[in-house]
Amino acid sequence: MKFTCADCPSKACEDLEYGKMPNEASCITKKVDQEWFKSLYGEEDLKIAHNAAKVEGDGYCRWTRVEETMAFAHNMGYKKIGIGFCTGFSREAATFAKILRSNGFEVEAASCKCGSVTKDFIDIHKDHYANKKRDIEVMCNPAGQAEYLSAQGCDLLVVVGLCVGHDTLFIKHSKVPVTVLTGKDRALAHNPVGALYLADSYLKRVYTFIKDNFGDEE
Repeated sequence: MKFTCADCPSKACEDLEYGKMPNEASCITKKVDQEWFKSLYGEEDLKIAHNAAKVEGDGYCRWTRVEETMAFAHNMGYKKIGIGFCTGFSREAATFAKILRSNGFEVEAASCKCGSVTKDFIDIHKDHYANKKRDIEVMCNPAGQAEYLSAQGCDLLVVVGLCVGHDTLFIKHSKVPVTVLTGKDRALAHNPVGALYLADSYLKRVYTFIKDNFGDEE
């Protein structure tokens, strides 16, 4: 098994304790030149990083993610926020839009079913429908959501409850910066990290999930 940052017990990079860091073969901080990391940040990246760090420091353990999102947008000078949401999160999206507007932001929103494209377009048929009672089912349209919201002049797009994979396409197709308010996890009341907290107790099945559900495919 390759040793990665996820396996490192020291987190010495956070405190600049080079003596406690793993060897150069394992530690990114030791084996990659710091100037290379700095070179990755263009002008907009530096502004985003600066204001993200301000929000982290100013609201640490006090502000909710909704409040952090608004603080970040305010610090960046963003005026128009686009919400890309799952129809299963319609109530949450409506409340979020109301909160944003009450704080002076302009809001645009697009649901995952916008466009009403049926699932036969992506070669999904009734045996794989979410609702087997339907004769036709509309596909989620994350590329359309992101392209539409970007075209409306939004400064920032916010993901609200999009499915795994659909969020991938949404972020890929966005022409403007994206942040995530919440992910979707129907099994855990939309608290995905609950699976991590329970991985060594009630949800040990996660360690053998692929083998148990898909077999020993080569």
